[in-house]
Amino acid sequence: MNPFNNFRDYPILPGDVLILEGVLNKALKERNLSIASEEADQLARRIIKLYQTGVREPDQIWETIRTI
Repeated sequence: MNPFNNFRDYPILPGDVLILEGVLNKALKERNLSIASEEADQLARRIIKLYQTGVREPDQIWETIRTI
């Protein structure tokens, strides 16, 4: 099952942003990417989509995007 095909519009609350930012920063560091890069933008979009499909655990989001 591809989690990116099951998009739902779950709201992202202020506390959620910190979680998503942490996952993104970890991915950027591992891949040695700048926050201003196109790759960073695509990663951020994927992280948000995962979260909005119901994947709420940072470790689970991390494991999913590591394979992308």
